Amino acid sequence: MAPEASAPPAAPGPGDAPRPGRRAPWGGVAAAAAVLVLGGAVLQQHEVAEGRGRRRAVLERADLAARAIEDDLSRSLAAAHALAALVRHADVDRFEQIADELLSHYGGISSLQLAPGGVLTRIHPLAGNEAALGLDLLADPEHRDSAERTLESRQLTAEGPFELRQGGQGVVGRIAVFRAAPGGGEAFWGFVAVAVRLQDVVSRTRVAALSAGGLDWALRRDGAARPFASSGGALPRDAVAVKVRLPGEAWELDVAPREGWVRWGGLVMPAALLLLVAAASGLLAHRLLRLPEELRRAVDERTAALALANRRLAAELVERQRAEEARQAAEAQARHGQKMEAVGLLAGGIAHDFNNLLTGILGYAELLGEAGTAADEAAAGIRQAARRGAALTRQLLGFARRGKYQQVPVNVHALVREVSALLERTLDKRIAIRHRLAAGSAVVRGDPDQLQQVVLNLAVNARDAMPSGGTLTFEVAEVELDAEGTRARPGLAPGPHVAVMVADTGVGIPAVVRDRVFDPFFTTKPAGQGTGMGLAMVYGIVQNHGGWVGFESEEGKGARFTVLLPEAPAPERDEAVPAGAPEHGAGRVLVADDERGVRETTARLLRRLGYDALPAASMEEALEVQGRGALDLALVDLAMPAGDGPETLRALRRAQPELPAVLMTGYGLDARVREALEGGFRGILHKPFSLEELAAEVARAVRRRGA
Repeated sequence: MAPEASAPPAAPGPGDAPRPGRRAPWGGVAAAAAVLVLGGAVLQQHEVAEGRGRRRAVLERADLAARAIEDDLSRSLAAAHALAALVRHADVDRFEQIADELLSHYGGISSLQLAPGGVLTRIHPLAGNEAALGLDLLADPEHRDSAERTLESRQLTAEGPFELRQGGQGVVGRIAVFRAAPGGGEAFWGFVAVAVRLQDVVSRTRVAALSAGGLDWALRRDGAARPFASSGGALPRDAVAVKVRLPGEAWELDVAPREGWVRWGGLVMPAALLLLVAAASGLLAHRLLRLPEELRRAVDERTAALALANRRLAAELVERQRAEEARQAAEAQARHGQKMEAVGLLAGGIAHDFNNLLTGILGYAELLGEAGTAADEAAAGIRQAARRGAALTRQLLGFARRGKYQQVPVNVHALVREVSALLERTLDKRIAIRHRLAAGSAVVRGDPDQLQQVVLNLAVNARDAMPSGGTLTFEVAEVELDAEGTRARPGLAPGPHVAVMVADTGVGIPAVVRDRVFDPFFTTKPAGQGTGMGLAMVYGIVQNHGGWVGFESEEGKGARFTVLLPEAPAPERDEAVPAGAPEHGAGRVLVADDERGVRETTARLLRRLGYDALPAASMEEALEVQGRGALDLALVDLAMPAGDGPETLRALRRAQPELPAVLMTGYGLDARVREALEGGFRGILHKPFSLEELAAEVARAVRRRGA
């Protein structure tokens, strides 16, 4: 017989019952839950019965320990009765002898005490208990209430525990002693007391054994929250508690198992077996339609993994964006630094070349002054123009951070007052000047001319920001910068600093240009009213002095510039150089410079001062001059094409090791100049130099040779 073809299963309609596979997981869970509930009930009943038995056992041990404490203290404190009898009927002078007998008989006693009139006067043994002598029990706030209760009850009363004056915690049993009065009746004599150290009681009784038996315990006064002695472990709220009754005092001993009332370790095996049976039951119910459930779980896991990947991708994009922003900021800062360095190099080079030209002009003007009265006036004009040109090159070198840089103490208070006095004569009457100067010395080390230029530039900028008038404020303060303060101000080291603040109430600095305030040749002033070099020079000079400059501004509310410079000790005395005519001298002086104008004018000025000046255009010519006769001094230019200044000096000193030399340079005090000065030059002449400066430096170098 051929088998019958079976029809394909019909798709379930909306009214069809749920498929068995959807009920199977819940059936497995229900079976496992039923097994867990039944098994858990059995385990719970078993553990309740076990817990009751454990509480009874712990309570019995706690009661035995409490009774042991009572017996130990009662036995020790009973010595107070014997001591009271001694006071009533025997000679108190035999106190030490009787006390020795009582200590050997009763045991567990720390000391025996007599307090006639309530004042402790005798203690046995005395060694280690000296601190308690002189204690007035009826006056001391800590012991007065207990002593008065003892006096009223005329019974043995216990006090404690409390901190003993001789050290440690103790319990004292005290009896008030009354003796027959001469006129009849009784009179209060004082107290006798027995002191027992609490630690000794704990170690002698069963309390110490509780810890060894796996129990935590705590002793506290009845009704007190905090214990005065314990095993160290924290006790649960359901710890067993037993009373410890003492004469006139009651304690409570709390005890609980260290591992808790429920012994979870004993439930591990039954619980594991119960879980195994429950799992097997649930697994059996779930087994038929396990595959659909696993597929659903796999889909969920993949969905979760995709969500996690999306979150990680988003976080990575945010991190990349932050890194890109940080990179752009670093590049912008680097570009700004490179721009400032490039302009600085350009300014320094221009200033060097101008200084060479100005040296010749100034020298010829000095020589022209010898020709007569009319020539004197012309020479004075030339000298004045040359010095103004030199001032301009100093400003360029100041921006380039390579200008003339003296290292002398500068009083910032005096510097600010000078600038303020200069401005008062030229300021608009609608601008008021205010000063806030610190009480300290406010001294820094640096170039006074450059630092004055810094304050003057800031003040002029503040003036120009107030066309309708306002207030110009100069403030000087001494501040102490810590590591946190220097972190926000690059280039500064922690320590004392002098702060110079110049503030105005003018138009303020627009937000869009604040990042360019210190850029060279940038200005917001109209054409012809500013070069854009003022704040750039401020920045360069302050950096050259190891300082920091910054500002705060809000449009319409003015600006406040702050300069921070390292503070220096105040000078012990002012060093003043008396003015006078140029100093003359004698000797063979080499003038080595590749610039003809500088070389010739310097040589002629030296001859005017009495020296035998010998010009040379290169290192080779300098050695030829030296070969014709020993030199007394060498003036050598820093930068010469065929052998620079240091190289020329080394060559000259092969024949004359002690030859003094002065460096001539149109550059500022940069690394090359410092290296040259450290390499043997005894002085420096910054171009352009005047006749007076030349005479003073040459005379100084010659004197050093003779010293």
